[in-house]
Amino acid sequence: MEQKKIPVIIKKTLLLIVFSGFLLCTVVSVAGYLGFSRQFRSQYDASIRSIGEASRACLNPDDFSLYMNTKIRDEKYEEVAHILQDFVDKFDLNMMYVSSVLPPDYTHITYIYNPVKKNSKWHEFPLGYEEDYLEPNYNASTKRVFENGETIVRHTLKTRSGSHITAQLPVYDSKGKIVAVLGVQKNIQAFVNARYSFISFITIFELIFGFAFVVLFSMYFNIHFIKPILLITRETDHFASYGGEPSDRLLEVKNSDEIGILAHSVHQMEYDVFQNIRKLTKMTAEKERISTELSVATKIQSDMLPKDYPPFPNRKDFDLFATMTPAKEVGGDLYDYLLLDDDHLMLTVGDVSGKGVPAALFMGKSKVLLDFYALLGLSPKEIFERTNNQLCKGNESGLFCTCWLGIFTFSTGELRFVNAGHPYPVLYQNGAFSYLKTKPDFILGGMENMSYVEHTVTLSKGSRLLVYTDGVTEATDSNSELFGDERLLQSVEGTEKMTAPDALKRLREKIDEFVGEAEQFDDITILDFIWNS
Repeated sequence: MEQKKIPVIIKKTLLLIVFSGFLLCTVVSVAGYLGFSRQFRSQYDASIRSIGEASRACLNPDDFSLYMNTKIRDEKYEEVAHILQDFVDKFDLNMMYVSSVLPPDYTHITYIYNPVKKNSKWHEFPLGYEEDYLEPNYNASTKRVFENGETIVRHTLKTRSGSHITAQLPVYDSKGKIVAVLGVQKNIQAFVNARYSFISFITIFELIFGFAFVVLFSMYFNIHFIKPILLITRETDHFASYGGEPSDRLLEVKNSDEIGILAHSVHQMEYDVFQNIRKLTKMTAEKERISTELSVATKIQSDMLPKDYPPFPNRKDFDLFATMTPAKEVGGDLYDYLLLDDDHLMLTVGDVSGKGVPAALFMGKSKVLLDFYALLGLSPKEIFERTNNQLCKGNESGLFCTCWLGIFTFSTGELRFVNAGHPYPVLYQNGAFSYLKTKPDFILGGMENMSYVEHTVTLSKGSRLLVYTDGVTEATDSNSELFGDERLLQSVEGTEKMTAPDALKRLREKIDEFVGEAEQFDDITILDFIWNS
């Protein structure tokens, strides 16, 4: 009996499978590469922004004009220069610069600070050093910093300082004027090398996988006997119909050629799929367990923060409410309020660097320490100094916290407060909203034995204080535009007579309306305190 040839449809199917395999491999490779690059870039961008913001909080912008005119490095200058050098060393930066750049082309640079990586090819420019630097990307981004107050992150390849990522931030003086640009530069050669390695790996993998795919399916369809194929077809149908239970029927094929290899390969495939299904079931259960634990963590974190309203039902002389909306299951923001005695109320809002579970744990530790030292009767300055030293101990992860803490005295209206690198609160007094601006001190958890400055303001009855994290002003819409300080002041106009919960509800509506469909990327925390008239 003449053996039948492989039907044309099978050959066409073989060609289609080969083409589809290569197409799928290519799509997966491209998607993997894009995801890999996006993740690396996101991590670098977030890190360099945080370093720049923390560094900017240490500067004395009101003294820049004096430094550039006299070129004298006084004690305050040296103290800031030492802190900036510590940032360069701790975060392995190429360099950091604080400079004044002249409009309109922003090519003439006068350096105020310029710490560089030790034992590197970069040399520190002295105070007052001037140069003309023509580089279109630098000049354009510097212009945006000075004229628009933007924070710019650039990825630069093959310049005079190599391949690096640079964050440029505006530096404001006490009058809100941009007087300098702060640049933070970090080498990204590791990212460039990793990207090239990933491309090489993907290319080799695709070639190997594609070749193996073609050979395997060529062997499967390079047959001359239809009966074994039908047997394999029936077996695969049986395997699919009976819930992925493998059988040994394919072992009945005794061919020593490609048909036998195909039969045994399909049998092995059935067994592997069966095992993978079991593993997938186990992985799904594990994922559900992790999800449950995250839900518990969210509940625990929520329980750590006061939520009752009114928080002190027996006190009618003030109104107080706060909310925290994390960007992930758990967040790194904190708020708290404690009635230390009948005449003193502590208010606290903080923001831990990073997100997720590590930030939440650091947040919990920070809150416990702040509450503990406050209940000891310490001043705001002493609370921050002791909390900072405790947070620095064993802080191998490098987390830190911006924080604002105030203690209000009802009998006098005096508010004593400290600010560790935190956004300025909004104060309503004498019929107007304005920012309660003071020079922020250094972040909590960044460096031991830091000294913090305590400020005082006297409130009148009817005043209210809005303290928030940068998730409010840095909320971003789909066009990457920030909510910003000016829009925040506009949003709280008209809330003078509202209760604290109603005012916060209206502010959140304004933020949500601005953000639209854009994803929330940072925790949003707001606290509103009203001294009733």
